[in-house]
Amino acid sequence: MRTLKIKDLTLGELELLEQDLHENGEKSDYGYYMQLVTVYEMMYKKLKSLARNNGPQYDHSLQHTKNVYVSHLIKFGPYIKMNHFKNDGDAVESLIRAIGLEQKLPIAYYRLGFLAYKHGKYGSAVRYFQQALNKQLLNDPRYDLNQQQEFHAHMYLANSALYVASQTYETMEKLPYLPEEQLPNPELSPLIETLATNEKYLQNHAFYKITKNKTETCSKESCVDLYENSEPNELILYFNDRENILLFNGEEVIITPTQANMMRHFLLSSSKENPCTRMTMCDFFGRTGSDGGVKKNTFIKSIERLKEALRSIEIPEIFDVTQYRGETAYYFNESVPFTVLFRVDDAFANEYVN
Repeated sequence: MRTLKIKDLTLGELELLEQDLHENGEKSDYGYYMQLVTVYEMMYKKLKSLARNNGPQYDHSLQHTKNVYVSHLIKFGPYIKMNHFKNDGDAVESLIRAIGLEQKLPIAYYRLGFLAYKHGKYGSAVRYFQQALNKQLLNDPRYDLNQQQEFHAHMYLANSALYVASQTYETMEKLPYLPEEQLPNPELSPLIETLATNEKYLQNHAFYKITKNKTETCSKESCVDLYENSEPNELILYFNDRENILLFNGEEVIITPTQANMMRHFLLSSSKENPCTRMTMCDFFGRTGSDGGVKKNTFIKSIERLKEALRSIEIPEIFDVTQYRGETAYYFNESVPFTVLFRVDDAFANEYVN
C-alpha cells in the first residue's frame, strides 16, 4: 500500500493507512503529522465528491472527517515538518488551511494573530485578532477562546494597533512636507507608555503554570527558572516554544506532541473516580471507531510508548490501571508532585483552563 500515492488510495485503504500511522506512532523525526494531515485531506476530498454525487448518506462521515482534518491542522500544525519540534511557518500555513475549511475558528485566528505579533507583523495581527473576537461571538464551543485568551486577544489587538500608529507617526515625520504643510507634531509619550505597560502585562502572563491545587499565569522567564530549579522528585511537563519536555530529578526527555497532550490530560483531568479511557482520550487521535472511541490496539500502544518515555528518565509508575464502564482505564495516581507549563495561546488550553 505504501508504494501507491496517497491520492490513489481508496477510502478503505486510507483508513488502514491512518490506523497504521497511529499504531506505529511517531517513530521517526520527520513526517508523521504531515502524513496524517495528508490522509485526512484525501479522505475529505473523496467524501466530498461522494456526498455531492450520492446524496446525504455521506454527510455524517464528511463532517466528521472535516472536523478531524481541521483539528489536526490547528493542534498539530506546528509539527507538520518535524514531529518533535515546533515551527512557526508551518503553524501559519496550517492555520490558514484550517480557516479555509471552516470559518468559525476563534482559536485559529487568535493563534495567527499571536504569531504575526511575535514576528512584528502588526498590521496582520490587528486583522487576525479582530477576526478572532468577531468569531468568538458565534459561540461555537469547539474552538472558542477561554476567558484568559479572550482578554489577551483584546490586549494584543490594542498593542498591535498602537504599534501600527507608532510606526505610522515615525514614517510621517520623514515625509518631505513643506514647513507650512507639516502636520502638528503628535505627542507620542502616552502611546509609548501604554505600549510598554501592555507589553509587560502580556509577557508576565504568557504561560499557564498549573499544579495540583493551583492555576496561575507567569512569564516565560519564570518557566525557565522553575524548570532549571525544580524540586527533587517533582515532575515538570514543559511545552516551550520549541519542543515538549518531561523533567524529573535533573533528567529530561523530549516527547512527541501526542504524548505531551496525553500526559497533560492525565495530570490535569484524570483521577481514580474519572480515569482516562480510549473513549475520553479520542481527541488526541484521528478518526475513531464505530463506537466513537480510539481503537483498543491504538490506545494501548500509545499508553505503552508514553510509559517508555517516563521510564527513560526513571519516573516511577504514576499511572494506575482500572476498569471504567467496561473499558480498560488509566489515571494519574498522584504519587509525585507536578507542574505543567504551557502558553496561554495553546490550542488545547480551553480544555484545562476555564
